[in-house]
Amino acid sequence: MTIIRRRNPRLDTQEILRLIRTELIPRSHTVREGDPQVLRELPKRLRKGETLVASRTRSGSVLGFVHFIASPDQLYIDMLAVHPQQQGRSLGKQLMQRAEAHGLSLGCKDARLFVDDDNYRARHFYTRLGYQQVRYLPTFRCYELYKRLAL
Repeated sequence: MTIIRRRNPRLDTQEILRLIRTELIPRSHTVREGDPQVLRELPKRLRKGETLVASRTRSGSVLGFVHFIASPDQLYIDMLAVHPQQQGRSLGKQLMQRAEAHGLSLGCKDARLFVDDDNYRARHFYTRLGYQQVRYLPTFRCYELYKRLAL
């Protein structure tokens, strides 16, 4: 059984940072692996918005996470990563559903995110969740995706 819970900074931050370094940064066109400035900024970035964690218990190790920022009517999905050995088990879907539900509870009408152009698996994943490509940003080599959360 898996639970989705809020991030406990003391318990979860190191594993979240490891997932970012191993699962997200290597797929990014805009960030160099090991860039000290980016690595220094990550804990600050996690303090903005909210992070939900998938784990087996309330204090268990991080299996995956989603970080998001809710503005008055927009939910911005900043980062989503699932441990490689846990992929394909609906954890990403569960995390996204919880983030979207939280955004709705705060009055968000839309959700947006960015995904690198050559990350086909992620683009397919988000399309299956109802996201549509809005535009392509050639400078960053990524797509902006959008989903209407409420009418």
